[in-house]
Amino acid sequence: MNRTRQTVVATLIAGSALLGVAACSDSDGNDTTAAAKASPASATSSNAAAPAASTAENSPQAADGPAVAQLKGGNGIGGQVHSVQRKDGMVMVKFEVTNRSDENYLTVDWRDGTEVYTLAGSSIVDRAHKKRYMALVDTNGRCLCSEHTASIDKGQTRQLYAQFEAPSNDVKQVDLALGTLSVVTVPIQEG
Repeated sequence: MNRTRQTVVATLIAGSALLGVAACSDSDGNDTTAAAKASPASATSSNAAAPAASTAENSPQAADGPAVAQLKGGNGIGGQVHSVQRKDGMVMVKFEVTNRSDENYLTVDWRDGTEVYTLAGSSIVDRAHKKRYMALVDTNGRCLCSEHTASIDKGQTRQLYAQFEAPSNDVKQVDLALGTLSVVTVPIQEG
């Protein structure tokens, strides 16, 4: 299957998933999913350019501490969130993803609109204030997150990260959506 066809198929699958999520509600008619809680009208434009940074703190290579949440994906993909830390107006999420399947996992739907595979489409959702914060980008338009995630080889565990604008200080937990992994509710640690 050529790259264009893969992109179209991934886009159609993602669009179908979003429609399914948007249609979810409980018996009282209240939304029950994080994606539905943060309607586009109330979403913030947190993809505003952030200054480029190249310190080790902004490009972590290892997860910190015990897991605060388990991530689930299809095809033998899973992982753990190790930290969600608020510091200097940003939230840094450190996590790992493991491929437990018998074949390499292609992250074709983790692209950022270019040929670069990143976590740019990831977000955190503040349910209390009904705001969604997308992964930050620097002044060159590059995601402040792990890049070159095109494939996770069979049996491999990848240490990944993403940075977001921090919600207000009264917010103590957020819903976290990373790539195509399950949405999880995680506590925010103060840094």
